Amino acid sequence: MSSNKNTISKINIDAFDRRILFELDRNARITATQLGKIIRKSKQFVDYRIKKLEQAGVLRGYITVIDYSKFGYQSLRIYLSFRNISPKKQVELENDLMQDKDVWWLVTGEGPWNVGYAIAVRDTLEFYPYWDSIMKKYRPFIKKYSIVLYTHIRQYPKSYIINQKNSDPGTLVGASTIRRDLTPKQHNLLKYISGNGRSSLLDIAKNIKTSAQAAKYQMKQLEKYGIIQGYRALIDVSFLGYRYYKAYLNFTHTNRTKELEEFCKQHPNILNTNRTIGGRDFEIELQVRSFNEFESIINELREKFAGMIDDYEWAIAKEEKKMVYFPFE
Repeated sequence: MSSNKNTISKINIDAFDRRILFELDRNARITATQLGKIIRKSKQFVDYRIKKLEQAGVLRGYITVIDYSKFGYQSLRIYLSFRNISPKKQVELENDLMQDKDVWWLVTGEGPWNVGYAIAVRDTLEFYPYWDSIMKKYRPFIKKYSIVLYTHIRQYPKSYIINQKNSDPGTLVGASTIRRDLTPKQHNLLKYISGNGRSSLLDIAKNIKTSAQAAKYQMKQLEKYGIIQGYRALIDVSFLGYRYYKAYLNFTHTNRTKELEEFCKQHPNILNTNRTIGGRDFEIELQVRSFNEFESIINELREKFAGMIDDYEWAIAKEEKKMVYFPFE
């Protein structure tokens, strides 16, 4: 997500940089040699450009997309709207949430919610003592809140970066009914690569105390089982002039949901679609350069799916402060 910095380091991002960003977003483990073949440049050129983008803060890291539902976890998403809170206290609250080992995603926002975050639980009953502790500590500052079961988190590459429709199937998290037990080695592997999606096999093997061959085999197995859904780059799109919007849709019927999902998959600016239990019928996450562009896409949806979309709300994400698909001990 865009961090929407007030001051952005100056960096010229050309067509080569854009293609590199797109390919890393689609598969962060692509090699510099493979990338060079795509853009018809040398490995050294690619390495230099990646390093430049990392140093400028455009590339903030690389993560592994892990479907935690495959080994028995669910996500609960919480939105908070604050009252009578100083900026310092809000930062304290956000930092407190980010340090929680069960919180895997946190974003600050503009609009109806100030903070949104997701926690992983094996059983929804685990949520109650956690929520009691949050209420005890921060209830005077919370004006309202929303809690939903967060499912069917689909994510697609940022095809708008190269001005093309998306054709990638993307990743899906949170919707599996199939359960697999993790071995200790698989657990350690996932824990490490969750925030190190581009690390070499040698580095991975060293950190989990195994051989590179064994690490490669375990990764292939986890990919085969669908536990590892993919590898993504964390891109600060504010350098490209984009901001992150979210739309929450209510339906009058669900007859054309599959068609809507396909439309969202192909649209270059739509990066995520989500389903929830207890929230709106459908959620869409977009990256666009202006509110007018956001409104144009929403109006296109309302026209194409007239009679299905009842109403919608929207919000702007300011800064994604935490994203790790394996927040488990």
